[in-house]
Amino acid sequence: MSSEIETTLRPQGHLIAAETAMRRVIDELAVSKSEVDPTTLDLLTRLRLAPGQALRGVDLCGQLLKSPSHVSRLIDRAESRGLVHRQPDPNDRRAQLITLTEAGVVAIDAFFPHVVEVLNETWFAALSADEVDKLVDLLSRVTASARDLLEDAARGWGTSRPRL
Repeated sequence: MSSEIETTLRPQGHLIAAETAMRRVIDELAVSKSEVDPTTLDLLTRLRLAPGQALRGVDLCGQLLKSPSHVSRLIDRAESRGLVHRQPDPNDRRAQLITLTEAGVVAIDAFFPHVVEVLNETWFAALSADEVDKLVDLLSRVTASARDLLEDAARGWGTSRPRL
């Protein structure tokens, strides 16, 4: 394998390994203490942290990086469990806001202490606060680049972009 290929693949391999390890530790040590599945917990977390604890479906698609049909099914399941509620968006009559119900707030608030403990024991055991901030910045930039690439591809602009 060429050196250029190895250099290009190395960060992806480490990112996948870190994501896999974090997902496993969160699932085994935090999600396991919840009665809610991981995907629904992700939805509830995003709603709990959103301004007004409400988001439009399109915003959830962007945050979850999932298709509208996938997010719609996820909302349907959470709504059937009484965790979220759909309501008309006062700013866009075509859209609906997804909000937490009281049961949704209780479920996510019960999960937070477990996941915070796990995250503190992994992130801050391995990295300083400054390193965590730098990592968040770097990962945000990679995420934005990936989103841009997907948007360009959806417009038919191809995948060739200049390297910085």
